Amino acid sequence: MLKKSTFAALALAAAFPLAAQDPQPDWDPGYGDRFLQTASPLTNDQGLFQVLFTHRFNQPVNEAGGNNLFGLDSGANIGIGLSYVPVDRLAVEVYRASSGGDYEFALKYTFLKPTPKRPVAVGLRGGMNWLTKYELDDKVGVFGQALVAVTLAERVTFAAAPTYVSNTPLFTDVFNVPLLVQLKLGRGFLATGEYVFRNEDLPDSVGQWSFALEKSVWHHRFAVWIGNSAASTVDQTMAGDYAGGVTDSNIRLGFNIVRQFEIGKKP
Repeated sequence: MLKKSTFAALALAAAFPLAAQDPQPDWDPGYGDRFLQTASPLTNDQGLFQVLFTHRFNQPVNEAGGNNLFGLDSGANIGIGLSYVPVDRLAVEVYRASSGGDYEFALKYTFLKPTPKRPVAVGLRGGMNWLTKYELDDKVGVFGQALVAVTLAERVTFAAAPTYVSNTPLFTDVFNVPLLVQLKLGRGFLATGEYVFRNEDLPDSVGQWSFALEKSVWHHRFAVWIGNSAASTVDQTMAGDYAGGVTDSNIRLGFNIVRQFEIGKKP
């Protein structure tokens, strides 16, 4: 795994949005403000309040078998997130994962919105993680992410999220680059895949992969998820050290639910 302390500046950059004109007309590439575990470059519309639920069952399908309903009877890493867009392009986010009692606080700013003629989006996201349940000398770390996505033929989106994390459960100064691809299968129907490279400093670790089929309707998204890691926060994903280390590619099941509420209107 690469390590670069210079990316720590990203954690602060997202807090200082730069003025920019909205491209006209507005265009929706389909992926919203996040993919599966990884944030997208976009924020929601101004005035939207969002609630996110993530559920990742811990027991692999092949170990559970039909008697344990292919892992659905097992424990899970459950996440609850809230976000709000007080001004155009700027999102305030907080998320808690049950594993480690891990709180993630973040700001995200969209520098470039996509249009049909220029289907490229660019954003920055920065913040901190607080591992309240783990017995660690340093339970707090900061992170920064550069978020880039491009959509081809208004159907296929490729994205990357170069990410620096100062502190994870087992490592410090971690740098990794999640890669993402999303395909529009129909109206509001999406297929999304994510991949996070293996941690070369963690013995026997493997790359983290996940895939989901998602249905999106007005202010609501539901995704059925499969993958080999139940990690859902930046600090537990980038180093691959969730639950002591991601060392297998067994399939686990899960889902994401997103619900949005209009509590303020764009002037």
